[in-house]
Amino acid sequence: MTLLLTKVSIQKIRSEVLKGHKYIDMNKIVSGVNTLDANLAGSSVASVRGMLSQPLNIDGASKPVVNGEQVSEDYVLEANDELEFVKASGEKG
Repeated sequence: MTLLLTKVSIQKIRSEVLKGHKYIDMNKIVSGVNTLDANLAGSSVASVRGMLSQPLNIDGASKPVVNGEQVSEDYVLEANDELEFVKASGEKG
């Protein structure tokens, strides 16, 4: 039996698992080895980058990826979105 998980189903599963836990509706922000769990729903990727560029050491050339899909700087985070700032493979720094 093959199980096909879509972005929506993964978010629903994650929400169900997190119900009753203090981290419900939190966003996970990742930049390299640095991570932060915070409620940033309603914030644009650009504003998150601006707020957290120093604390999370976010490279200005990194691309924003939300829930596994590359997005623009104008993308507005929703509850439980995971935002990762990634650099192209092979880049140093």
